[in-house]
Amino acid sequence: MKKHNILYFTSYPLDSNDGGVMAILNDLSQISQIDNINLYVVIICKAEQQEKTTIKLNNLNINYSFISPNFSSKKQQKIFKKVFYKILNRVSFWQEMDTRFHFQDQVEEISKYLTNLCKILSIEIIIFQQLYSVLWFKNFPDFKQKKIYLAFDKEAELFKYLTKNKNSKLFNLYNFIAYLRVKYFEKNICNISNKCIFMSKADIPKYLLSNKSNKTILVNSPIFSPKIIPWNYTNSEIVLFAGNINYYPNFLAVKWLISEFSPQLLKLNNKIKIVITGTNYSDMPKDWSIENNVHIAGFIPQEQLEKLFQTSDMFICPIDNDFSVKMKLVECVSYGLPFFATQPCLNALPYLSDFPILDTDKPDEAAAYICDTLSKKEVLEKLNKQILEDAFNFNKTRKDWWKKAILDT
Repeated sequence: MKKHNILYFTSYPLDSNDGGVMAILNDLSQISQIDNINLYVVIICKAEQQEKTTIKLNNLNINYSFISPNFSSKKQQKIFKKVFYKILNRVSFWQEMDTRFHFQDQVEEISKYLTNLCKILSIEIIIFQQLYSVLWFKNFPDFKQKKIYLAFDKEAELFKYLTKNKNSKLFNLYNFIAYLRVKYFEKNICNISNKCIFMSKADIPKYLLSNKSNKTILVNSPIFSPKIIPWNYTNSEIVLFAGNINYYPNFLAVKWLISEFSPQLLKLNNKIKIVITGTNYSDMPKDWSIENNVHIAGFIPQEQLEKLFQTSDMFICPIDNDFSVKMKLVECVSYGLPFFATQPCLNALPYLSDFPILDTDKPDEAAAYICDTLSKKEVLEKLNKQILEDAFNFNKTRKDWWKKAILDT
């Protein structure tokens, strides 16, 4: 049987433990298991990121290589060119200006390398994950290989969400221009791709849902393999949240947990502890008042985080936007850890059924639900059983999903 030569490419930094990294590693693991392909993985990352990235990729048993561009320092940048690129980056529709400014000479060099690699390896299909990875392929629309875009979310709308109401009116105008540029760029990339794969239905841009679009669109609802050591009821009286506060949706979630939820919870039960990982005290606004039922654990070792997923009574996810999938909830599913999440979070995991819905506008009701549920072992164990059964049934439908998604192009 002929094997298909496939190049997988991303410039997303893989040295952290955020949701994007979890999604990429999960996708790579699934793609690498397709039996009739030769998979070549190329990662663009800084030299100092390679060590941590290597550890993660080695666990997948795949062939990979790095490209490490040198980030030019301010001293190396000539003042005229610096001003020129900065102006264009603000007011033009050249989405690649920021990358071209920092890696001026290297974009063309790396693009030539990737082009030659595709020829040498007789690449038939290029898979690129995350929109901005394309910027390293100069003249990408001219590539004859079939192209598959693995999207994290609707990038343009997320950019608009993350930059709205910031700074002055002038900066808001700059951000709006940048949003239009990202939208234009995203639309072009979707149009030249043979197939676009999104993580949830909510991530599909509206122009791809129109009757005029003849693009092949797939939704890949992510799911992890079951953990060897799953969740077990321990009566820990811990409600867990994991998220980096430097990501704005997580900022809003942590703010809600601290300012609205924890005071209500404290009124009802002073023994239940809210544990927040991935966020440091130093990253939080100094005027936030933190009740004694909140523990800010910061960035903890992986084994400690795993222990929390195995022993916490419940995970809480008060995120109200529908951008992409909250990967920590996917991780909860793999452990069977009961969780309490908003409707947008649940919409992104359609294989789960009949879950209670967290309404962030009603923190008193949320606190009452947590107190009532954590006092009943049988309810938590029923939620655990339901999660594991739903995940098992969904996994049965996933056989050869990636094979068909990639090779039926």
